[in-house]
Amino acid sequence: MKGKCSELNFYRYRLLVRIEGFKIERLLQQALDRGITLRSLRMLSDTCAEGWIAAEDLKALRKLAKSLYRIRVMDGRGPEQRLRQAAAKPVAVIGTILATAIVIVQSLFISEIRVDGYRAIPEEELVRCLAEAGVSPGVFRPSVDWQKAEEALDRTFPQLSWIQLVYDGRVVYLNVSESTGKILSGSPENTEKNPDIFTPAAEEEKGCTSIYADCSGYIESISTLWGLAMAEPGDYVQKGQELISGIVPMEATTFEEGWPTEYYVRAKGEIIALVPYHEVFSQERYLRPEGSEEDDILVASRVEKTEEQAEAVVNQQIRLWAKENLPKKAQILNKSLNFCYKKNIIEVGVTLEVRREIGIEKEILVGEENSDN
Repeated sequence: MKGKCSELNFYRYRLLVRIEGFKIERLLQQALDRGITLRSLRMLSDTCAEGWIAAEDLKALRKLAKSLYRIRVMDGRGPEQRLRQAAAKPVAVIGTILATAIVIVQSLFISEIRVDGYRAIPEEELVRCLAEAGVSPGVFRPSVDWQKAEEALDRTFPQLSWIQLVYDGRVVYLNVSESTGKILSGSPENTEKNPDIFTPAAEEEKGCTSIYADCSGYIESISTLWGLAMAEPGDYVQKGQELISGIVPMEATTFEEGWPTEYYVRAKGEIIALVPYHEVFSQERYLRPEGSEEDDILVASRVEKTEEQAEAVVNQQIRLWAKENLPKKAQILNKSLNFCYKKNIIEVGVTLEVRREIGIEKEILVGEENSDN
């Protein structure tokens, strides 16, 4: 048992010592008799030798050497020695800990999504569906609801017969398999020739739709979740113009003839536009005396409204008009007032610049003539 402990002590923390003096062999023999072992011993000269010794035996060796020999520590090895060196440099230890923590934290964030097994369904649409379900590069992996993501894929693409969503480190792998199903574009002849062709299915209860402008204005921003954007920021669009199409082009992945060139989805997105409005509001030109209900009061006895009073009335009229005619999230950015004084009334021409969301869904009648209108 003593031998095992000595062996463990030697490898736990060992020192390279240099012994200088006359008749070094005498000291080495005394050390051996006391159970002090020097390993890898080599004689550098008649008066100098080097060897490895357990750190716990150094004190006993120096006691034997007394003042007749000079013993110096040249090097040290072992896990205990490394811990002591690290303890002597706390900044380095803290830096190592922080670097390790950063690496561990980074490994918990998704860096890439790889898709395999798709055929007719575009890879971009699969990745976009995952992003809407909370699986995208940069997302904290432990917070992902993997079951929810798989359910979203199954609901959006019912033609998928098998879905596997797994991760390895920072990379997420989506493996899918498509089964046979209905083709949403192409003729019946193409269906017979290519029974395995698919396109993503839209929600059954709402069908395939496109988004059209419900009023005219200048596009400020357009963000598309599903579908194909038909306008860009800065464009002026007319009421009824198509903004996001539910008909998405699709490139063939084989050289077979009759491959579908498009597929249908329910268009989703947000279109923000700057919409100009022109309205005319009227109000009485003169202030009516309190309690007066007669219309034939002498003009000379009436008091005409000041411009500030007339502006306060028209601002109230604008607020009432906006409440009845504008969406809740609409913002009036600018307004221009043009006062026109007539006999007994004041007409105010109002020009408003309103930031609001425009867009209304219209169902696509697949297979019918003029189905995009």
